Amino acid sequence: MSTIEIVNENDNKLLSRKEYVLNFRGWSGLVSRQAATEAVATKLGVPKEGVTIVSLRGKFGERDLRAVAFVYSDQKAKASQLPKYMLLRELSKEERKKAREAEKAKASAAQAGSPAEAPAKKA
Repeated sequence: MSTIEIVNENDNKLLSRKEYVLNFRGWSGLVSRQAATEAVATKLGVPKEGVTIVSLRGKFGERDLRAVAFVYSDQKAKASQLPKYMLLRELSKEERKKAREAEKAKASAAQAGSPAEAPAKKA
């Protein structure tokens, strides 16, 4: 792989995270989101669990990728601030499938536990 450049760094104290704009030189089409997360964690010297790649975009005809990454020091803040789909896309395909199946089972159990709605009577 090639180099990673930090284009912009912002310390968001309100949300307890650091926000980075990164340029992945020559990585377009060659990297997965999980590999990009590991590369950013290595570059910044932080644990992989604290890094979330928000966007990973390329441009037509270029080999560079532009990434926006959030680095959290606290996992609770990460879980409470980010939408569930962002947390799911950090997982591998097998883990993601298991998490979705568990969510479906939880939803069906909650639905089965609630009382059945009586049909509305027409007057």
